[in-house]
Amino acid sequence: MQCMSIECRQGLHAMYTRLMAVSSESQPGSAHAVYVALRHRFAEGRYAPGQRLTEAALAADLGVSRTPVREAIGRLLAEGLVIPAARGVAVAALTAVEAEHLFVLRATLEGLAAELAATRQGRGQLAPADIDALDRAVDAVEAAVQTHDAHASAQANLALHRAIGAAAGNPFLEDTLHRVWDRIAVTTVANLDDPHWAGAITEQHRAIVAGIRAGDPEAAGKAAKAHIEAAGRAYKPAPENEPRGAAAAQPAR
Repeated sequence: MQCMSIECRQGLHAMYTRLMAVSSESQPGSAHAVYVALRHRFAEGRYAPGQRLTEAALAADLGVSRTPVREAIGRLLAEGLVIPAARGVAVAALTAVEAEHLFVLRATLEGLAAELAATRQGRGQLAPADIDALDRAVDAVEAAVQTHDAHASAQANLALHRAIGAAAGNPFLEDTLHRVWDRIAVTTVANLDDPHWAGAITEQHRAIVAGIRAGDPEAAGKAAKAHIEAAGRAYKPAPENEPRGAAAAQPAR
């Protein structure tokens, strides 16, 4: 039996993450398991831009030796999620130019995802439960924002965008979006720490879902693209002349 619904696919993604995490019995303490666990933390925005990460602290936190942590950090360096820093690495902060490039890419990709989701809805390929799941995800973001917890809001926001990506039904697009979301997660937490922006996103989210529900690719895509473009305008990166990965940042705990 194929797993077609949004919630089913998200459940499989979460299951995969858990299976590949450090606590996995099949690959305990492996470099790949550590890498997956750290990528998951980046996606959730648990590390702040410039925050210093050391092998010793990460190994103790994850309950593994330093060797797999060192290998995982090497992969994160290659992907640009961290940069070299004194006695370890630091979470890569985005310059204004980098943020602009990423938001342009994200607006295009998420606009396409919303269009594809709406197209599938118009063809009867999305179940009513799938649309209801999107509505619940929007409600979850709104509820999280009202707690004024930027990290909880960021996690709920990511879950909504992942649900829209899953509704698009294109695994290659979805995989690309996951990589972009990981890279830009630090901006999401920063944005949602701004009460003005946090208060504006619910209406924008509902416009995207309304377009998908109506089976209107143009409306859904336009709303999604406008939402990401607004997020890009709201994001205020650190000055480009500020050292990235400042040594003053606190190590991960």
